[in-house]
Amino acid sequence: MKIKIMTLVAASFILAGCDTYTAPQYQSSPENVIALRSIAASGKRASVGSVTAAEGVKTRPSCRLAGPIDMGGGQAVTSAIKQALQAEFLAGNIYSTRGRPINVIVTELKPDSFSGKWIIGLTVSSGKGQSYSVKTVHKFSTSFSAVAACGNTADAFNRALAKSINSLVTNPRFRSLL
Repeated sequence: MKIKIMTLVAASFILAGCDTYTAPQYQSSPENVIALRSIAASGKRASVGSVTAAEGVKTRPSCRLAGPIDMGGGQAVTSAIKQALQAEFLAGNIYSTRGRPINVIVTELKPDSFSGKWIIGLTVSSGKGQSYSVKTVHKFSTSFSAVAACGNTADAFNRALAKSINSLVTNPRFRSLL
């Protein structure tokens, strides 16, 4: 009887971690586009250089015991963040292949499906030798159910990322990087 119970418990844990919660594709934020267009009007241009994760940052965090969160839609989260920045730069008319490359290090990437928040920390730099960091907290609705809460967490990632990008591009130091 003990062996059957242990087998059932082990099987439950294995099956509980089988789901993957995938964030939808990133869509440009109107707030970010407006902020970037004011910079573009000054004639400054940028491209997206490297996007990397700092040591210790979990780029595929798990959500409760339900499974991992795929923030990149099948690709690395750093690639997804790079594509999001490129989308914002393109929509904001600041993107140019000859523009100053903006490099980003993801310093924090923490979902909390229990309290309903994403914490994202980014450090941005360019070849001008300057850098600065931002940290944003984005709150979202959660649920008691792991399935619903983890789905909400994945769905909220892009809104959290848009908020982080907004913190980057509206920071007065962003213009000094270009």
